[in-house]
Amino acid sequence: MKKCHISLAQKRLLQGAAALAKSTGKIVPIPIEEWQRATEEGRHPGLAHHAAVMARALNHEAGVYIPKEGRVIEPCKVQPEVPMDGNQATTYVAYAVSEQALIYPISPATSMGEHMDNWSAAGRLNCFDDVPTVSMMQSEGGAAGALHGCLTTGSLATTFTASQGLLLMIPNLYLIAGELMPCVIHVSARTIAKHSLSIFNDHSDVMACRQTGFAMLCSSSVQEVMDLSLVSHIATLKARVPFMHFFDGWRTSAGIQKIKTIPYADIKKIFPYEELQENLRNKALNPNHPIIRGVGQRPDIYYQNSVAANKFYNATPAIVEEVMDEVYQLTGRKYSLVEYHGAPDADRVVIVMGSAAETTEETVDYLIDKGEKVGVVKVRLFRPWPADRLLAAIPKSCTKVCVLDRTKEDGAHGNPLYLDVCATHSDAGVRRKIVGGVFGLASKEFTPGQVIAIFENLKQETPKNHFNIGINDDVTHTSLDFDNNIDIIKNTTQCIFWGLGGDGTIGANKAAIKTITMDAGLYGQAYFNYDSHKENGATISHLRFGSQPIKSEYMICSGADYIACHHPSYVRKYDMLNPIAEGGIFVLNCVWTTIEELEANFPARLKKQIAENKVKLYVVNATKMALDIGLGHRINTIMQACFYLKSGVLPIDDAIKYLKDSIVGLYSKKGQKVVDANIKGVDAAEQGLLEIKYPASWANAEGAHFTAEGAKRDLFLHKNIPNEINEQVDSFIERMMDPMLELEGDSLPVSAMTPGGYMPTATCMQEKRGLAPEVPVWEADKCTQCNYCAIVCPHAVIRPFLLTKQEAKDAPEGFESRKAQGGAELGGFNYTIQVSSMDCTGCAICVASCPDDALYMAPFEKVATSQAPNWNFAINLPPRNPVGNSTVKGSQFSTPLLEFSGACPGCGETPYVKLLTQLFGDRLVIANSSGCSSVWGGTAGTNPYTVNKEGKGPAWGRSLFEDTAEYGFGMALSIKGRRNNLKKLVEQVLAEGIISKELSTELTKWCKNYDSYDKVSATVDKIEALLPLEKDKSESMTRIYNELDMFRPPSVWIIGGDGWAYDIGYNGVDHVLSRGENVNIMILDTEMYSNTGGQVSKATSKSTVLKFAQDGKKEMKKDLGRLAMQYEHAYVASCAIGASYQQTLTAIREAEEYKGTSLLLCFSPCIDWGINMKSQMEWQKTAVDSGYWKMYRYDPRLADKGVPCLQLDAAKIKPEKMNTIFEDQNRFSQLTRKDQVKAEMYQHGLIDKVTQNHEIYQRMTMDDNEMLDFLKEKVGEQTSEKMLVLYASETGTAMNLAKEFAGELKRRDVRVKCCSCDDYDFENLPNESRVFFIAATCGQGEFPENSKEFWKALNEEHPEGWLSGVNFSVFGLGDTGYAYFNKVATDLDKRLGELGATRIQACGLGDDKAEEKWETAWIDWEPELYNNLELPQPPAELAPPTYVVKQSAVGEEEEERIMPAGATVLPLTVNKVVNPPGHDRDIRHFEIDLSGTGVSYNCGDSMGVYPWNAESRVQEFLAWYGIKPEAGINIGDPHEAGKFPIQATTAMQLFRQCLDLYGRPSRKFYERLAMIAKNPQEKSHLEHLLTKEGKPELLAINKETLGYADVMQMFPSAKPPLEYLVEFVPAIKPRLYSIASSPDYDKQMLHMCIVADDWTTPKGEYKHGLTTGYLAGRGGHTGSPSHINGRINPAAFALPSSPQQPIVLVGLGTGIAPCRALIRDRLAQRDAGETIGPMSLYFGVRFKASEYTYGEEWDALHDNGKGPLTGLHCAFSRDQAHKIYVQNRISENEDEIYEYLVKQKGYYLLCGPGGPPVKAARAALEAAFVNKGGMSPEEANNYVTQMQIEGRYNEEVW
Repeated sequence: MKKCHISLAQKRLLQGAAALAKSTGKIVPIPIEEWQRATEEGRHPGLAHHAAVMARALNHEAGVYIPKEGRVIEPCKVQPEVPMDGNQATTYVAYAVSEQALIYPISPATSMGEHMDNWSAAGRLNCFDDVPTVSMMQSEGGAAGALHGCLTTGSLATTFTASQGLLLMIPNLYLIAGELMPCVIHVSARTIAKHSLSIFNDHSDVMACRQTGFAMLCSSSVQEVMDLSLVSHIATLKARVPFMHFFDGWRTSAGIQKIKTIPYADIKKIFPYEELQENLRNKALNPNHPIIRGVGQRPDIYYQNSVAANKFYNATPAIVEEVMDEVYQLTGRKYSLVEYHGAPDADRVVIVMGSAAETTEETVDYLIDKGEKVGVVKVRLFRPWPADRLLAAIPKSCTKVCVLDRTKEDGAHGNPLYLDVCATHSDAGVRRKIVGGVFGLASKEFTPGQVIAIFENLKQETPKNHFNIGINDDVTHTSLDFDNNIDIIKNTTQCIFWGLGGDGTIGANKAAIKTITMDAGLYGQAYFNYDSHKENGATISHLRFGSQPIKSEYMICSGADYIACHHPSYVRKYDMLNPIAEGGIFVLNCVWTTIEELEANFPARLKKQIAENKVKLYVVNATKMALDIGLGHRINTIMQACFYLKSGVLPIDDAIKYLKDSIVGLYSKKGQKVVDANIKGVDAAEQGLLEIKYPASWANAEGAHFTAEGAKRDLFLHKNIPNEINEQVDSFIERMMDPMLELEGDSLPVSAMTPGGYMPTATCMQEKRGLAPEVPVWEADKCTQCNYCAIVCPHAVIRPFLLTKQEAKDAPEGFESRKAQGGAELGGFNYTIQVSSMDCTGCAICVASCPDDALYMAPFEKVATSQAPNWNFAINLPPRNPVGNSTVKGSQFSTPLLEFSGACPGCGETPYVKLLTQLFGDRLVIANSSGCSSVWGGTAGTNPYTVNKEGKGPAWGRSLFEDTAEYGFGMALSIKGRRNNLKKLVEQVLAEGIISKELSTELTKWCKNYDSYDKVSATVDKIEALLPLEKDKSESMTRIYNELDMFRPPSVWIIGGDGWAYDIGYNGVDHVLSRGENVNIMILDTEMYSNTGGQVSKATSKSTVLKFAQDGKKEMKKDLGRLAMQYEHAYVASCAIGASYQQTLTAIREAEEYKGTSLLLCFSPCIDWGINMKSQMEWQKTAVDSGYWKMYRYDPRLADKGVPCLQLDAAKIKPEKMNTIFEDQNRFSQLTRKDQVKAEMYQHGLIDKVTQNHEIYQRMTMDDNEMLDFLKEKVGEQTSEKMLVLYASETGTAMNLAKEFAGELKRRDVRVKCCSCDDYDFENLPNESRVFFIAATCGQGEFPENSKEFWKALNEEHPEGWLSGVNFSVFGLGDTGYAYFNKVATDLDKRLGELGATRIQACGLGDDKAEEKWETAWIDWEPELYNNLELPQPPAELAPPTYVVKQSAVGEEEEERIMPAGATVLPLTVNKVVNPPGHDRDIRHFEIDLSGTGVSYNCGDSMGVYPWNAESRVQEFLAWYGIKPEAGINIGDPHEAGKFPIQATTAMQLFRQCLDLYGRPSRKFYERLAMIAKNPQEKSHLEHLLTKEGKPELLAINKETLGYADVMQMFPSAKPPLEYLVEFVPAIKPRLYSIASSPDYDKQMLHMCIVADDWTTPKGEYKHGLTTGYLAGRGGHTGSPSHINGRINPAAFALPSSPQQPIVLVGLGTGIAPCRALIRDRLAQRDAGETIGPMSLYFGVRFKASEYTYGEEWDALHDNGKGPLTGLHCAFSRDQAHKIYVQNRISENEDEIYEYLVKQKGYYLLCGPGGPPVKAARAALEAAFVNKGGMSPEEANNYVTQMQIEGRYNEEVW
């Protein structure tokens, strides 16, 4: 290897420089002549310099800084006095002397980073005439790592943090200290989350870092923060030891004081530039003088290398003293490492750090004035520990010392400061009595009374050691007694303001501090206290003013001169006047202006306090004034004016002038209108402030106690919460919640606490804040019952309820309800919307989201009193959701298990979690990230999560901010492991055979479906009843019993905000996604750190202006969803509930259903966006429409179906709509106001990128053919012809059908595109050749949300024949229970025809009332379409079997009966023929005894009967098939299809009780037989039947009513294998029969009236219907059954609204059954004392003699018009020569019809077979309306339609 040549001169140059550097400790500049010579000789001129730098860095004999004596610093010429808080004071200095700031938000340190970012964005210069670079990191650990990197490369860098954030930095703190790198970390000290989260102050965080090697310097006041921040920054550079400068969070960090600031020019005077170069710059990593650091060391040298740093720590205290002296010379403020204050001959001394030192000093002065010999030692430098300075500071006379620690180290002998003091005395041999105490944890107030108690303790001969002060420890008895009512403050005005979060009180008081201290020259102090709610919570401002500096670092607890209450509800909630001074002033904002009103509304306690303290009482209606003036709900200016007018802090004229001047300064940027309104507010206050003269009798007011002192309030009894839960909740409320709500939690003793911090759920329901100025009111007659208001409500205060008619009758006066509109499942119910006004926050989202204008906002005081009893009644109604959770409307009938949270009004997060609890709340285990959702979801005392009627509800836990994903992942692993072990135990016990058959049966069922909550729930109910009886049979059984809560599978959801998921916790999120465990992640994306005040995150969009991004974010938002999709096994959905309620609902359901990891991104608008939260749902829609927010679902399961996994639920975007967002959302418009050029550049860039990304997502949704067409279109090539499938879908059913249909077209080699109507490019419609619509109808004929724009465009004016080249067909999904059955489909069909399109075939009308719902029509419509299109048959590919079937020679039946889901065995006690013998029809009356069955029904319901096949016919089939009846069959269901409720059975039981062998075969069955057939002729025959030509033959087969068994026997070579047979043949379905009885009249007996279904086929074969043959013992059955499998189906029609409403009943044949039920129900009402209205029966049959069913009943009830059946009109069509039908009888009685149905708004029901008679009866009704009411035919038709909408016109036909 060639060596590098170095000349002798060059070598001497290097050696000399290095030696000089080593000996002097400085980098010695190389002489200029040497530089020149080196250049001339061609040598590198910088080499010598760099080598000297390297030598200095590697010098192992380097000396430490030696303080200089006698240095003189020129004092500051001026130190501007400015009111500021501790965080601003810190930042003021840190900004001055930093080049880099690495920031991350965490309370209470956040605002330090905000100040840095704001000043940097504004271009403010630091001491080096430069603008520091401020970088937000993804976590505190990241900030520490970046800090380490900045220091390593030689920059002055700093960071700010607290609590867990500081702990995340600990590994880097060790590194930074170990490498002796100068820097300062500023800490607003805060408690560490232990048994609970607390954001308040103590020293547990900094004490956890005392071993890291950082020097630790503590400030005790805002002024000290300013000065000691500077000391820290200077000292670290001199000492090479990194510093942690800390002060008390909130008390000092947020407490405002007027302090003296140090000008940057003066800071430069003492800045150590040489030490900066030597100790930081020259030790930086640089390739010009390379060194390495952070190496790995073995045991041989690590220890020694660590000790080598000792000398730097030893030198640090003296260095700090030197810098303190320099600051003293500069400012005149003198500091010591340890400072004593007190009597020189003190015998008792307290040692303390932080703001408590100020309070102790103030109290010491008070005690000295009283002759006490006491003192306080303030410790400022905690590390390195200044032992000698401490001993020197304590007077020699001192015999007893108390050391106070603001931290509690569980399990330790003593706390940190105490141990250091003890060790110091021990080492020095100084003997004093030393005791230690803990105070102020989590910002617990530290008051003069507590200081006095501590000194009193020291007076004792044996003072209590290891004590607690400030609490009542009645468990371990460690606390000291104290009196907080000691007033030691002199010459200071003390004021308390009770405000409401969001009303401007805090901001106004901050402005007052500035005004009074800056303009009036007084000293001031402000401290703000808050309750736990995000907004609309109580805020308490404590302000002090005086002519001298104020040291009182505690809230005002006595001697208050002025107290203001800004919300009237507080007078009953809080003990506001306890601290008021005698003669003090109390100002109340309220509507009560007279002594009479105050007398009625003031509690006795308040009256007594006012009178006894001779309080001057004033009232003002600031709320009304603010509304009248135009200030909205912000009353701050008015109340501030009242303060200036009455507090006496300043002369009134000066005060008002200052206030108006400050208004101009504060609000000018918002416009002159806002300024003028606030000025008017000041003037209005002067006029509207009223003094109240109260009677002296108030001093004797009775009941003048406060709740926290023993009174117990009456709690509302929630009947839908189990008593066992209510008892626990009520106990907790009385013991803890109420005192906490009254802000009296400080008085709670230790014995009231549950160790570990556990608290119950379901407590928010009893809070009842009553804070909304306005609440919604429901207008029932405008409501279409969509339930949208409920799904959008952030606080679950507006809800729909369903009532029975009896409940509606029992409701309170004024309780409004209407007939429930919807399908059959809502029949018989009334519907109401109720509002919990006491829990409402007044956001008005419900009003803005109501499509019917059925809600409006009304003043709280006008409606709250009337709404309360209605809500209380409704909330105790039985929970009902007959609709199910698959639709928006249905989901909102499910009780939300998240209610009344402390979230901000209009919160965008809570609707998602609330909906989650409605869908799956009974099984949720929530791992919640710290952030907004943990504040509103996990507040101590008031918890918004609740339970259902079974006591089940979300179980909630919070870990750290950064590890939530891992926390939830651990939960999932634990649950999975425990449940797997439980299953093994159960299987073991089953194998042992030691338990009863009953329990064995249920456990066996559980094992089959143990991972499906819904499938095992009923089984677990039985297990829970049986298991306790057998738990002692074995050790295994005991273990199983102990795991009882693991039988139902919990659902684990990880919930948090974007700050967690995108930033600090992203690694965890990514890891959980990678693992694929069954856990769900819900990210509530507010696009900012909402909880800490609105800082930028990686979820923030480009061009947004937020804290930490004041010059606009230049980067794009992280696409977390796309990143998650890359794993390909995670379900991913992006939702915006305001854009699509149904898509959000579907996504949550799919995520829960998915057996793997799911990720939901939930767009959650935040008030910090600068929007009116009332409109947040509309903003969500705008975001989706514009493409700003993507809405999609990525389901990996779709890959198995051969389709793309990604579904774009908003495929068409309009990016230009983003301009609305930019203009109207303050987070974007700010940038435009600041820098329009930058704003346009960023915003245009965002639009472009959104458009590009949308195309990427579009491509991800395409299959190969679609991609090919897409690319061809992009390059301008012609695409091949394809068909278009468009859907209009609200719930997802039409969408799913459309996609399945498109898939079927593809199977037939058709190119097809499928999308929603609104996602289609409408202008291209004329160019399509064949278009198919799958359309659902919403509500009363409305188009679904994803088709409204398309329909609007279709109805615009178009040229004649515009669609002449288009061929189309429409299939609709509707419900004949609605007035506008399939209106959307028929309207589309009609309009397309009008525009010239050619109809391929008639519009298909699917009906949810049909036997197979919409599929009944579809199975005929679809194949006909394929035939009309002449499409080829799809490839004959038989899919693998769904079920795994095993046979055995002899089987054992699990159950005697195969019970379908929801069915019950019911005794059939009466079965009699009611028509004469020999008649051609078999009409029977059946009765079922429901006694003891647990089954009940309502009037109008129907009975679903599950028939069995005839045993003889089954035997014939089994013989043909080749399987013996007794053969055992075991059916495995690996895909959880759920068709079979049993697993082990016999062939006879399976085919007799379960499979519909003789039902009509579906077309698909023929297709499958064609695939299986082995005989070519049979195969060809089957294929022919499926063609257009074979259709007549197939119809002929169907007319012969051949069943599955018959068709199989026609084609014997197509005999399916057993595993396919059980799949191909459907399960027997129930046949529904109207119930002919009333539960109120017939009690436990249920009646049915059924006519036998029999017929003769075209070939002459006589046949019986399966069910009627089964019931009558015909059609191969050997006799009628004694018991049947049955279930109740809810009424398919509405019921009369009241007993007085006239009813017109039309019964056709056995359609008389429901008519009879209604008549008997009304008779029961009559017997119960009700007045009943008229009843008229129109009964149509063929012959009176044989078919006048229940004729004797009708005749007796009619009694020739005297009976309760006021009208009886029979039409016996065949009893005379000319036929008479019911429509004729209606026409004969038009007067009655018009009177009952129009004049008296009566009720109409027709029941019987459908067809012409139904239409004829309606036509007769309309004719009566025309003839008797003067209506036109159109008006009559519309009237009947409106009757149908109102539930007054009903048809039940078949």
